[in-house]
Amino acid sequence: MKATVAFIMVTATLLAPCVFAAESPLEDAFLTQQYLTGDWRGSRSRLTEQGITFNLEYTSTYQGPVQGVENKDFDYGGQFDGFINFDSRKLGLWDGGGFHMHAEYNHGKPVVGLGDSRLNGVFFPVNTAQVLPLGRSEELEFTSLYFSQQIGEQGKVLFGKINVIDLLASDLFFGGWGIRRFMNVAFVAPPSGVLPPTIFGAIANFETDSVNWTFKVYDPNDRTSDYFPDALFSDGVNIAISGALPGKLMGRKTRASVDATYSTKEGTDLSDVLLPELEPGTKKGSYSVSFQFSHHLQESRYNPDDAWGVFLKLSVADGNPNPIDASVVGGIGGKALFVGRPQDSFGLGYFYYAFSNELRNALEPTTDLDDEQGVEMFYSYEVTPWFHITADIQYIDPASVSDDNVLIAGLRTNIRF
Repeated sequence: MKATVAFIMVTATLLAPCVFAAESPLEDAFLTQQYLTGDWRGSRSRLTEQGITFNLEYTSTYQGPVQGVENKDFDYGGQFDGFINFDSRKLGLWDGGGFHMHAEYNHGKPVVGLGDSRLNGVFFPVNTAQVLPLGRSEELEFTSLYFSQQIGEQGKVLFGKINVIDLLASDLFFGGWGIRRFMNVAFVAPPSGVLPPTIFGAIANFETDSVNWTFKVYDPNDRTSDYFPDALFSDGVNIAISGALPGKLMGRKTRASVDATYSTKEGTDLSDVLLPELEPGTKKGSYSVSFQFSHHLQESRYNPDDAWGVFLKLSVADGNPNPIDASVVGGIGGKALFVGRPQDSFGLGYFYYAFSNELRNALEPTTDLDDEQGVEMFYSYEVTPWFHITADIQYIDPASVSDDNVLIAGLRTNIRF
């Protein structure tokens, strides 16, 4: 109850200047500036010119099940995200270099999915921002600490500790950390079974005249809580290659890509029956292959990257030791240009995950496992450039056969300081 009151009070406080603002230059600037704290009397702009950018955001969510379960309690949670970037050229060092940091801190106990007593049958977390960083609730964690270096005009290399969702920051449909766009992890970072949330390794991007290539080499274990990781690659190595073909269809941006990842890490052999008195065997080698397609249906006349369109991702995997057999994730989304609000965003997505027969058979003595599918819809409304309110609703057909379908509603606010 206290969290609910606090949430309403904070929202009302922030909305008040928008509702009752007088027409004065100072108040107009407050409502149109990009950040709540403004330009720090010019210091923010000067730092940017010198190669240092710092952005802090706070996202709050109020979410809970409204149908399909007995316990329909709503809960409040929050997430701080800090982004710090250094540009080596602007700092007077060398051309093309950069250092990137992403700090996260979350609090509260919102509805998340797997492991939540209210949503026992739901496998994938319905609130990504409150699940990640993995196992680090109410602790400050730097999920990205990596270097980047431009190689010529068409190449770039990243090395270090990388939050993989950071790589989707500019996507119109996927990504968003759960603090923008979708909230369910199936859309934020579609699980593949071979890509942990935080990796330690290297990524190289190269653009050719027709295909954009990406190569990844990284440790197969999640490195969220590791800053000076030892025993790198002691459990194996993950190697990934992807090729993307950008182009235009009917005069608007279109992109198709294929991504393949192979892991040499040993995993639990799911063909063994998982009984408490027996220790299951292991199986080495796992893979995931995906095809992704996007096409803009409407683009801004000023910037074609401000758009909305259709998106699709199809994936297949080995099914053992990877628990996933195949998946389909897609929908429509992007900037809400059709209502004349270019800074609003929306999304309507569908996901379907087929789990392997080996996993079903292994869990059969205790759990009747089925595939999981769901629909999510959101609309993010820009109150000011630094304050957004998002309404979100999800309908999940859970993996557990014994549990009913569940309807989950949520309200999210995002403040950019």
